Amino acid sequence: MTTIETLEQIEDLQRRVEEYDGISLKLNWDSLRRGPESGGAEIRLSYEDGLIVGFIGIYPFGSEAEVCGMVRPGYRRRGIFTALWKQAYEAISRIGAETILLNAPAASASAAPFLRTLPLVLNHAEYQMKWDESKAVENGALERELSEDKITLRPARPDETPLLASLDSSGFGMNLEEAAEMLKDIAEESGTEHIIIEYAGEAAGKLRLWTEDNETWIYGFTVDEKLRGKGIGRSALLQTIARERHHGNGINLEVALDNPNALKLYESSGFIIINKQDYYRYNG
Repeated sequence: MTTIETLEQIEDLQRRVEEYDGISLKLNWDSLRRGPESGGAEIRLSYEDGLIVGFIGIYPFGSEAEVCGMVRPGYRRRGIFTALWKQAYEAISRIGAETILLNAPAASASAAPFLRTLPLVLNHAEYQMKWDESKAVENGALERELSEDKITLRPARPDETPLLASLDSSGFGMNLEEAAEMLKDIAEESGTEHIIIEYAGEAAGKLRLWTEDNETWIYGFTVDEKLRGKGIGRSALLQTIARERHHGNGINLEVALDNPNALKLYESSGFIIINKQDYYRYNG
């Protein structure tokens, strides 16, 4: 089976699992397509009669490795995912990741029994949010002044990787080495654009856009701590929404549950919660 055929079967499996369980899986498709040779995901598969019935993905992010997987309905309670997890754990041990995070949709009833068999603690949870025009109108978001005279967005230049790493480091509590390594991995992703947020002509923050199939995701959105409270984040967000609407794209993002200020900003700008993803830290 070719790589393309394998990915097509994984995509079909994801669709079947999501429809059966009423959930949304976070499989990081760009990372899957890149593969481990380009800094993307490693995968382990379980087959029966030539059909993929189980999948697990290992996604490296700096010193962390995230894991997400699924088993085809009708093939569960046969130890398929337990076997895949053992293979994934061996692969992660070779990688030398300091932290292992298992990701599962909060609404997944099928994931819960397996997760209870492992030494896990809830590390954090995220809402996946989608921009909704009717909610934005209701909140008056489209009528707000964008402050484009002082707050502007522009593509990051190739020589600004250290600036992006510095903003990621201070904004997301990671060291510079980790931030630089993540940017190196992201550089391989197609459809990705790094954006610099400027305030009065100076770099004040950044965000990253990833677009596929007319859906844009906003990642790594941060404003310099010294410049917060000036409306920079709100203006940058609304300008991004306006741009993506102009291109006919849906707009999506993720926000940690322990970041109420960001959640309030996103909701007031017209984003609604569509899914919740839980991340469990492995303590084995």
